[in-house]
Amino acid sequence: MNISDINPVTSSRKMNNLMESRFGFTLDFNKLTYAKAKKLSAMVGENIDRIRFNYGIHRAERNPKYMELLMVRESLGRWMAENQQLMESEMGRSEAILAAKDMVDSIQDMVEKVSKMQVEQLPALIDTIRDQIGMAEAETFKNSMGDLLRNIAESLAQARETADSSARSLAGEEGGIGDMAGGMGGMPPPPMGGDLGAGALGGAPSDLDVDEFGATDAAVGGTEPVGREKR
Repeated sequence: MNISDINPVTSSRKMNNLMESRFGFTLDFNKLTYAKAKKLSAMVGENIDRIRFNYGIHRAERNPKYMELLMVRESLGRWMAENQQLMESEMGRSEAILAAKDMVDSIQDMVEKVSKMQVEQLPALIDTIRDQIGMAEAETFKNSMGDLLRNIAESLAQARETADSSARSLAGEEGGIGDMAGGMGGMPPPPMGGDLGAGALGGAPSDLDVDEFGATDAAVGGTEPVGREKR
């Protein structure tokens, strides 16, 4: 069953109004990204499937908590359909961030190569020069090349730190902008099959927890009407 079979609402905003009037909560779409909405929708979908599997579709449909989950998923789906452009923007942003982090990795590779020259290649080469050319030449080469590699290593280390800081800033990691919790009411993402409480759904009641659904009399066919008044 789809909510649209019962209520032919055409937008996520109207779905939110309907959920507020029937179930007493709304989704805070202002704090969602497309990726977060997709993840939350998948979580809700798994809870719906679990209820259907445990109790059967016809018994589940008689319980308002199950209908709340259906409406949440429908609202998220409609919001995502309305925000395809947002998804494309997020994908472009992600590609740019990955490219920036790839530059950081490239600089890190340089740091490691220079470090290997200092620790492994230079000492072995100095020994060869000492044996094949002479002590004085080996000492001169050691001093000049040692200073050169040390300066390169210091410059690369500073460059790597600057590049990493820039990439993290671009990704919003320093201020926690990319944090999942920031987009869902300051709460961590609910576990699969777990509580989808008020923090995750922008004010949804805590009884949306489907674990509780399975432990109540209502789970096997309550009589409370789906369209109950706002709590």
